[in-house]
Amino acid sequence: MPHLTLEYSSNIEFKLNHQDLFAQLHRLLNEAGGIRIDNFKSRALMRENFLVGRGDIENAFVHLELRLLEGRSPEAKNEIGQGCLQLLKEFYAPSLANQALQITVEIADISKETY
Repeated sequence: MPHLTLEYSSNIEFKLNHQDLFAQLHRLLNEAGGIRIDNFKSRALMRENFLVGRGDIENAFVHLELRLLEGRSPEAKNEIGQGCLQLLKEFYAPSLANQALQITVEIADISKETY
């Protein structure tokens, strides 16, 4: 049920293994949220057309959208979001050191009635 969509700008200098990142995100969410790993659906989408800020060449982004079934408290979502953000910072550390890279995490609810 959980859906993870990772979008990232094509100008990120350091290319990483998304399979490893997703495996660690799945484990983190399993431990923090009690979600069965077999239920995760994750994908990475590189964005060729983008503009960050004023368009400086070193400006880059990584955005993780995490969609979960509704019902978790704001505190639980915050804990999950902070854990995901920390993991992304670790994976993208080389790019954070060399570029103006913005990393964001967004958690959205999936309605039980319509899913």
